[in-house]
Amino acid sequence: MRMEAEEILAQAKAQTEPPAGWKVFPLLRKTLMLNLLGWAFGFILGTGLLAVAIPDVIPTNYQNGPVSAFFTTLLLGILLFIALGSLYSFIGDARRLRDAARHLLVITPYDFVKQEGTKIIHVPLVNVRYVTTRGVQLPKKSEETSIRNLPGTGENTVAFFLGRGLVPSGQRWLKRRRRTPTSLAFIDTRTDTEVIALTDSAYGDPFLIAAYLKEYAASTIS
Repeated sequence: MRMEAEEILAQAKAQTEPPAGWKVFPLLRKTLMLNLLGWAFGFILGTGLLAVAIPDVIPTNYQNGPVSAFFTTLLLGILLFIALGSLYSFIGDARRLRDAARHLLVITPYDFVKQEGTKIIHVPLVNVRYVTTRGVQLPKKSEETSIRNLPGTGENTVAFFLGRGLVPSGQRWLKRRRRTPTSLAFIDTRTDTEVIALTDSAYGDPFLIAAYLKEYAASTIS
């Protein structure tokens, strides 16, 4: 039976256990709180480095020719971007955490519904196509794999002096971090436009949610 988005959200919020066949994904408060700590650190780091760098490079570096001025501006721009970008993300996640009750993602056998504050996305599953996630799913760890990938004493020594990113285990870790998915999207065939369902893991594992969405969407045309 088809339902309106408001009915779906109200029913998902009103029951401790979701109705049979429904997948309900509320905001993960712990994930958002960890995000806030990360953004706060980024803001403090960016502003702190700016405060240290500005007196040392202005006006001296701008009096040493265009090359020095260019790289100085580039460096200060990067630090400013880190500070302001972290502040912007901190404010966004703080608002989501404050209004967590008004953020919910629901997949029913017939519909995809997502509420973000006052914004509601409602797409019938029959119109959901080309579900995609950015990145590559992280492999599941096994005991054998974990033991095999543990760095040896020599590698730990090198990492201590040169940095973890220059040794094989550190490079593997960075590679896995880069492959973490950042978004989940699909095409709404009613308008032939892309719908951004997720931009982070605040609702859970994007690959798990994508798997449910693909499975339920496929069942509507089988």
